[in-house]
This record gives sequence, C-alpha cells and structure tokens, in this order.
Amino acid sequence: MENILVTGATGYVGCEVVKQLKKLEKKVTALGRTFPKEEIIFIQADITDQEELKKALKDKSFDCIMHLASLPGDTGNPLQMVKVNINGCQNILEFARESKTKRFILASSLSAYEWFPGTKFNPPDYLPVDEKHPCRPKDMYSTTKYMQELLALTYYYQYKVPVIILRLTAVVGPGGKGGGRSWRKFAESLAEGKRIQIPHFIPEELCHYIDIRDVARMFIAAAEHPKAIGEIFNCAGPEPIRGFEFAAIVKELLSDIKVEYGFPWSMAQGKEMALDMTKAEKLINFKPKYTMVETIKSIKEWVDSGGLEKEPEKKESFEDGVAEN
Repeated sequence: MENILVTGATGYVGCEVVKQLKKLEKKVTALGRTFPKEEIIFIQADITDQEELKKALKDKSFDCIMHLASLPGDTGNPLQMVKVNINGCQNILEFARESKTKRFILASSLSAYEWFPGTKFNPPDYLPVDEKHPCRPKDMYSTTKYMQELLALTYYYQYKVPVIILRLTAVVGPGGKGGGRSWRKFAESLAEGKRIQIPHFIPEELCHYIDIRDVARMFIAAAEHPKAIGEIFNCAGPEPIRGFEFAAIVKELLSDIKVEYGFPWSMAQGKEMALDMTKAEKLINFKPKYTMVETIKSIKEWVDSGGLEKEPEKKESFEDGVAEN
C-alpha cells in the first residue's frame, strides 16, 4: 500500500500514523479541516459535508484509507455525535466504495464493547476480552463507535469494500490531545514533579493500555496483511497493568513525586479490564512491543525535551482527536 489517505491526520493518533508512514516513504494525503504540521499532501474538507467531500475527492483514489476522524468522547450533543461519527464515517465509506480502494481501516474503540469512562462500569463476561465478546453499548459515544463498525461491515459484506476494524484501548504517549487529552495533564504533572494522579481508582484495579507507537504499527500491519480484510481486531499493549504497578513506574522516574489514585477517568473504575491480542498475532502476525515502562518513560523524555512548550495546548475541532477511549 503506497498511496494512503488519512482522515484525522492532525489528531493524537493520526499524527503518529502519518509520522510512521512517512518513515516508510509512503505517499500520504491528509484529509480534514485544519492543516497538518507534517509536510504532506493536504485536502481540506469536512467529512460531514457530503457534497463538499465529493468535490474535494473528485477523480482521486487511494490504495488505502485510514479513517481516524471522530469525536474523541461524548460531547453531550447526540445530533453532533451522529453527524460526525456516523454520517462522517458513512461518507468516507461511500468514497471508498466508489473509488474502489484496496483497504479501509477504521479506528474503532474498546467502547464498542460497552466500556466508556463516563458511564458506570459493567464487568465483562470473561477476561481477557476477545473479539467475540458481546457488544452492549449504553451511551452515545460507545453506541456511535459500534455503529461505525456495523456500517463498515455492511459495506464489506454488501459492497465488497475491503474493511478492517481496530478496537483501540486507551492510547498512551506524549503530546496528548483529543482522545488523549488526559495524558497531557499527566505530562504537566510530571513536569511539575510534585503530585500526580494515575488512571486507576485503586491500587488493585487492572487496566489495559497501548503505546501510541504500537497503534500506528498496527494500522500499518493491517494495511499490508491479506488476512486482515473483513476482520475486527483488539488493539492493546503487551500486558494489562494494575494501579500499584503503574504507580511504581512513576516513582521509578521521579522518586519524590506524590502518586495519587483517582484520575479524571478510569477504564475499569476499580475493577478489572484486559484485552486478548491473540487474534492479531495469529492472523496478521502483529505483536505490540512497547511496555508501560517504556511508554511512561517516553512521556517523561518528551517533557524533559520541552515538549509541553513546543506543542502548546490548543482548542481542537472534531477531527483533531481519534476516539480511542
């Protein structure tokens, strides 16, 4: 796959995907409303405006479309949630159908199963959660992510669009924004070095994260492997982690910092969540490689190198975030 269109290319995950694609010397085109920082081809268009999108993409085609443009959480506006997450996704799927793209990769979410930090945690039927676990969303964010999947699979079965779905767990890395905006606050606390809240309610809580670099690696693996088409994959790190283990990593980096539980959100809300990555390993030969030690260290290194000042926080439009939580 040499010619790739990325929606949401200015977002938290989108930036890393573009970065890794460029390293591989792929021809990358970004589609969105705001110009990306990377020097790549840019098409300015709103994915929710079907006519504008048609004009912007007229006579264009791509080997692969990576669709990451999505609201990064529940905005409290159901009509907006449907317009962006569902109608926007359908518009891009329709372009993929008409232009006969060879791969369409959808950035879905762990929330498609049900779990979203803004709603009461309902324990999974079993652990670790594999791709066969029932989906039972109960809030607008989770519901729209699941509906994106249903739309994508319908285009696969009915119109033969070669769809692949990645269900991202909480994505961790430097430069947090959009769906990763809480990690920016985490980085700011590391910079201050006095006290920090970690994303667990209690020391025993078990959560499963993924390094932002591994997410981009998995998008690229899915784009290349022939067995990925028509499949849904969990997208998570090598191992889940408990709150006390997370705290120990932070203390190893900054021994004097006070570690507190009770981040603004928590994946398992004091209980347990873990994802099974067996399917990705067996079917597309993908294994996440970055441990949480390496991930938290990368945030600290970004802070120490002046990342907070070089990348100031800004108000973001919907495509600036990928919905990974």
